[in-house]
Amino acid sequence: MIKSLIKQLPHPLLLRLYHAYYMRQQHSLALELARATSLPLLDALKLSPLKTSDTVFILGSGWSINDIPEKRWDVIGRHDTIGFNFWPVHPFVPRIFVFENLRTSIQQDLYSAFFTIIQRRAHDYRHTVKIATEPHPQSERQLLHELPLGFRENLYIGYTAPVTARSEAELEAGISFLRSSGVFEAADSVEWLFKYGGSVIAVLNLAVRMNYKRIVLCGIDLGKQDYFYQHRERYPDSAGWEFAPRKDVHLTARRLPWMVPAQQVIHAVKKGVLDPAGIELFVENRSSTLFPSIADVPPPLWEMLGKQPE
Repeated sequence: MIKSLIKQLPHPLLLRLYHAYYMRQQHSLALELARATSLPLLDALKLSPLKTSDTVFILGSGWSINDIPEKRWDVIGRHDTIGFNFWPVHPFVPRIFVFENLRTSIQQDLYSAFFTIIQRRAHDYRHTVKIATEPHPQSERQLLHELPLGFRENLYIGYTAPVTARSEAELEAGISFLRSSGVFEAADSVEWLFKYGGSVIAVLNLAVRMNYKRIVLCGIDLGKQDYFYQHRERYPDSAGWEFAPRKDVHLTARRLPWMVPAQQVIHAVKKGVLDPAGIELFVENRSSTLFPSIADVPPPLWEMLGKQPE
């Protein structure tokens, strides 16, 4: 009954109350988890030394990752990169890696698969800056309690926070509220990341805070739930992983009672955050459902990016 009454509040009031409550809760959980694991909080990480280019490639897990030719990987490797969640299945090691702190109580198969891959890639990722989000109460068994030793290097604990929104208009109002609070301003350190729906939004927020001039989305397909690591010839060990029916529309791309589809969320972030800051946004592959409303990287730009010194 209390939740039902709260949801009937005027959206501007609901937005502020929920955001304040969520922030306090997540900050407390992150602090407890940092103490329990002896890992530093995200705000201890200095972002400016990590930035080596004006362009950043965000590496998602969509099937189109398999279509990127080697020549293009050479260009991507000349610039900053942020991978997230199941990216370590791929041989390319990003400069920054963001992942959710999974718990076994509701994500057993996901947990097992993810733990297997980070255990295998711990040595490769020792120099990669790693950011874990989604802290949970200490009573719950969670990934950060059981990390492989090598994966603890350069690892920081942060958290994410959303806004309440049942429609595009409410989402735009929420983004405007956060923008007025300085959430999207360039900064040398951050404590938390804005996230609404999928993890790509949190990574976009990180890229904005790091003051990149250009963002390229790779593998953000948002169509069916086909992932690059399900390619049987390239990734035989992970090809059988199916955490949701592959023929279904991507979970974050569905319209739910309190969830705007991911495509509209990215467009809202572009309109309310990226465009006013003069930040360009592209997709790497036209198979993304974001195309053509978000353009792919034009050939002259690929050529220019390829001239960046390694």
